[in-house]
Amino acid sequence: AASSTGGDHQSFRHDKIMLVYGLVPLLVARASGAAASSTGAECLTAIDCAMNGECAGTSPADPQLYGHCVCSPGWTGPRCEQLALLPADPRGGLRLPDNVSTWGGSVVVRDGTWHMFASRITGGCGLSAWSSNSEVVHATSSTPAGPYTLTSHPVVLPPFAHDTNAIVAPTGEIVLYVTARAGAATYNCTKHGRGSAGGRPQTADPPTVPPKHTYMLWAPNPDGPWSAPVLVLNSTTWNSDYFNKTGRVAQCDGNVNGVINPDGSFVGLWRRCETPTLYTIPHTIFASDWKNASTYTPDPHPLFVLGGSGAEDPSNIWTTTSDDGVMAYHALFHDEQATRCMLPTGCSANGRHAFSLDGKAWRYASADAWTRNVSFTDGTTLSANTRARPHVILNSKGRPTHLINGLQPQAAGVSDYVWTVVAPLDGAAND
Repeated sequence: AASSTGGDHQSFRHDKIMLVYGLVPLLVARASGAAASSTGAECLTAIDCAMNGECAGTSPADPQLYGHCVCSPGWTGPRCEQLALLPADPRGGLRLPDNVSTWGGSVVVRDGTWHMFASRITGGCGLSAWSSNSEVVHATSSTPAGPYTLTSHPVVLPPFAHDTNAIVAPTGEIVLYVTARAGAATYNCTKHGRGSAGGRPQTADPPTVPPKHTYMLWAPNPDGPWSAPVLVLNSTTWNSDYFNKTGRVAQCDGNVNGVINPDGSFVGLWRRCETPTLYTIPHTIFASDWKNASTYTPDPHPLFVLGGSGAEDPSNIWTTTSDDGVMAYHALFHDEQATRCMLPTGCSANGRHAFSLDGKAWRYASADAWTRNVSFTDGTTLSANTRARPHVILNSKGRPTHLINGLQPQAAGVSDYVWTVVAPLDGAAND
């Protein structure tokens, strides 16, 4: 497993000393060789359970006594780092007629209706045309798992617009963070015989491609009216390291996502191109006022030390509070440490969880939260070519109940078709 901020998991002795994790003082533990049996991983606090569960069986009277992780609904594994996924409805999610591709839906709920904002890929194209043909569309469902249906006027932003991340402000506005550029030339895959169900279109970005900046827009309701897009992350500026190494303008989309705190401040994550081979590492981004673009401050320091091609696509952030009152931020990432689509080894289709106690220092999981293996309610299974763009649907308590992914069933050389799948989490709906 790759190393990450927060260190690896060792055996611990429960010394009651106050240290600092990031900027937050906490009761933490010191390494020791003593051990005790347990049904889950040995732990001292909920931190050892990824803040996705509680550490049961510890005793203030016996500082040598280890507990074990008891996972919250929707989570499993020795340290509660894995999603307890149930089969997905193959007719659910966002699947459009005529093999029209969709990718990476982000969902908010309003008045008993679930609203998904997703990428639809135009021109009869599939995933490999995302950087020219992707647009943001709005779909709705009466249930969180779907099926989602496009609204009567679904287009929120025309091509090019991608990486749609929807969150709700404390004042009720729906806020979208989107990678976009106006006036992009789209590719007609149907005309060239390279449709979504067929081969891979020739859509590689030329060296002079405009950078993929991140904008935000907001509306009082999911149906709008939407504000004009406002720039929050300049891709050329914040991917200048890539430009200096390659002489090319930044091709990385920033993947900005996050959460708006009750005081209106923004805690977020973004990814940056770190090398010419597009090794990407997550970073933090903060704003004192989510609506004031001038307050957005990306952090140039990487969050994790990761292997391979790093990680991308941070999900929406959610928060939890443990039984002893410790609050944590959580997110999911598409993990690319093993491989990525641009490499001969093929696409990555797994993801990992990360958490933070202050929004600044994050701990990256040592186990996958999901894999390429998808089970469906009709009894079929799929080993997907790629499963990325994670988002979670949150219930009224702010707990995850469903995982959303962009899913490519087959290798791009066979079919470039992708769709948006929604899988429920075991027990989470009643949490």
